[in-house]
Amino acid sequence: MIRSIRTAAMLAVLPLLGGCGIKDRAEAVWERIPSALEEVPFLHQEENRPAVGAVYPPTVKAEPIFQADQAPAACKVFAHLLIWIPAEANGRGIAKVTAKEAMRWGADMMLIGRSRKAVKDMGLDFVYYGPEQPYNSHDNWRGWRFGYEEWINQGGWVTLGYDEWGKSDAWFREPLVIQAAFLRCQN
Repeated sequence: MIRSIRTAAMLAVLPLLGGCGIKDRAEAVWERIPSALEEVPFLHQEENRPAVGAVYPPTVKAEPIFQADQAPAACKVFAHLLIWIPAEANGRGIAKVTAKEAMRWGADMMLIGRSRKAVKDMGLDFVYYGPEQPYNSHDNWRGWRFGYEEWINQGGWVTLGYDEWGKSDAWFREPLVIQAAFLRCQN
């Protein structure tokens, strides 16, 4: 009788103990699953180069900055763009696809501007607005005037800065539009 009570108690407690382990393992697996953005192929073909006046070879690293005055004096802005990010993206995925696009076109630095909720989910897209010729970012930054017609009609502001950029736990449930500029800082 005592043995069957002990067995019944163990059987009752076992699922509770096992459930904790299963939950921990499931959470660990979820952390290893990358944001869907990280696996997205590029949408642009070679004829859609962002810079009209300059062509650069690809780079192997593109550092993010969040204020124009953080760029070294030698950096040149060669692409103004709005980045459309689909819903359910995380900071890690956003950082990876943005850096991949920037490096593809020869940027070694990315100036990240403000972010807004997109009125419509456009998927992942990079929409370029020039400039026709690269210009010195340190002395001549032109501000976030490009794409204004599209930008002004979007939703509320979204915080996407140092604390969210590159972080897998920074989730954005709604689609976003991000202002960016690509810079070339090497000769």
